[in-house]
Amino acid sequence: MGDPRRAGKQAKDRRRERVSRNSDKDVESAKTDVPEEETPVSSLEAVEKERDDLLDRFQRLAAEFDNYRKRQARDFGRLIEQGRRKIIEELLTVLDNFDRARTVAQGDHSDKEVVDGIMQTSEQLQTILEKEGLETVAIEPGDIFDPNIHEAMVAEAIDYGDVDVVLEVFQKGYYFGQDLLRPARVKVGKVSPGNGDDAS
Repeated sequence: MGDPRRAGKQAKDRRRERVSRNSDKDVESAKTDVPEEETPVSSLEAVEKERDDLLDRFQRLAAEFDNYRKRQARDFGRLIEQGRRKIIEELLTVLDNFDRARTVAQGDHSDKEVVDGIMQTSEQLQTILEKEGLETVAIEPGDIFDPNIHEAMVAEAIDYGDVDVVLEVFQKGYYFGQDLLRPARVKVGKVSPGNGDDAS
């Protein structure tokens, strides 16, 4: 029979050896799981690559935007040209009528026939322009003077009323859509100082 103390010591040694072997395996396994730290050179290369990618994307976007802007400008120019062409085509009929009126005026027709032809041409022109959005500023002598839509060419003192009024329209005013294209040019009746003070 062997010495029990010796057998116990051998058993302890075997356990220690197994624990040591297992720990070494764990350390090796841990080493393989942890990624190697990047070197400063590889980190710099990654940053430079990202920078180059971003710069390339920016340059492509800038080029695309520039192309888009040029395309929009071309399209806008084409629309303007089409609009001008359309209005000119419509005005050609007015020009034709003026040519006919000139021919008639040189012939044996009466002055009344010539004037009637010119008036019809004027109405035709007005119809074309109104269709395109032109609107006359509505104004009659006696209307209140409004500096927002009227331009005073001449002023004359009046001794009645308590507000300035339009006495005469020299030139019509026009709106184009909602915008004032040209104010009406008028003669204004300016209220004399003191008018309306006696009303009590």
